Amino acid sequence: MLHVLLLILKITGIVIACILGLVILIVAAVLFVPVRYRADADYHGKFKAHAKVSWLGILRLLVSYDEELEVKAKALFITIYSNDDNKEKSSKHKKAEKKKSEHQKEKNIFSVSDEEAKKLTEKEEKPQIKMAEAVSDTKEDAQAVKNNVEDIKESTESLKDAVSDDESKIAQDKNFLDKVKDKCFVIYTKIKEIIKLVKDTVKKVSGAADRLKEKVNKAKEFVTDEDNKALFHFLVEQLKALIKVIRPKKYRINARIGFEDPATMGKVLAYVSIFYGMSGVDLSLEPVFGEDVKEGSIFLKGNIRIFSVLVIALRVYRNEQFKKFISR
Repeated sequence: MLHVLLLILKITGIVIACILGLVILIVAAVLFVPVRYRADADYHGKFKAHAKVSWLGILRLLVSYDEELEVKAKALFITIYSNDDNKEKSSKHKKAEKKKSEHQKEKNIFSVSDEEAKKLTEKEEKPQIKMAEAVSDTKEDAQAVKNNVEDIKESTESLKDAVSDDESKIAQDKNFLDKVKDKCFVIYTKIKEIIKLVKDTVKKVSGAADRLKEKVNKAKEFVTDEDNKALFHFLVEQLKALIKVIRPKKYRINARIGFEDPATMGKVLAYVSIFYGMSGVDLSLEPVFGEDVKEGSIFLKGNIRIFSVLVIALRVYRNEQFKKFISR
């Protein structure tokens, strides 16, 4: 019995050790095996680009652009995602909907109800006597309506005359002093509103100036603070380290640029030389004077280790000055 129990414990321990070893192997692969990337783009009147991201050859992401964007994700030789499938499904759905609508139209064209068939087959007979009676009735109705409209017009004109007479009497009865009082009150209210508007504007301007001064003082305090200076230099160093980790190991940049104005071309060359000196990027530039030309190609190839990125992130997270800055 004890021998069987020990054997079970032994097998259980071996299984647990295998699982732990497999987990450690997977974690080590994720941390230390680099994610490789490769990209190239070209523009000579038409833009084309291709990119590939892979990990251990197991997971791959393929992106290409040539008038249309194509994206594919693969695990080994199995396609996990492809936007081509979505396009095919949508096109099939559209074709099916189109066929369905065309079939429905054909049905509607050739389907006629019994009442419509009777109307089409039977001849409509309209007696002339009934037609004459209907015409005479409509003439009489129109004459009656015309008479009513004339009566309404006469009544409205008389009402307008009465209203205008009343208004003229009221205007004459109004006292001259009342008019003067009304005008003085209007002028007083307008002056009061202008004074209030000027006061509000002065308050807003003074408040904005005070807020601007406070912001400037806070910015000066932030810049001159020694802790903030140290944090800024620390973050710059970590950013440089991150760029060093993710930057391509191999690259090639070729460009052919030209402008019709030589002065513009000279400015562009000056800016490019400044960028070249600050970044150290190897750039092959062919200037063209007197022509409007924009052509070029780029090639990138490199890898990224997740462990290196996590080390930089952990360094920033554990920095005390960074914690204080975030907690503010």
